[in-house]
Amino acid sequence: MDCSTETMSSRLLKRSQCTDDAEAVMKRIDTYYQATEPMIAYYEKKTQLCKINAEGTPEEVFLQANNSSIFHKN
Repeated sequence: MDCSTETMSSRLLKRSQCTDDAEAVMKRIDTYYQATEPMIAYYEKKTQLCKINAEGTPEEVFLQANNSSIFHKN
């Protein structure tokens, strides 16, 4: 699932119920990117990566993921 840093931080801050401040959330996002970027690059080269736009509402993202070809194997 692919979304902007702003969307990700906004969602994390909303979920954290004020236990995390913005700086802690940004550190978590940075750690996420450091851990996943090499893996994403690897699978992009192999064309085995299906990105889903996660900028929409949770319902929209769910529908997009559900309709994605990764869940409809022939």
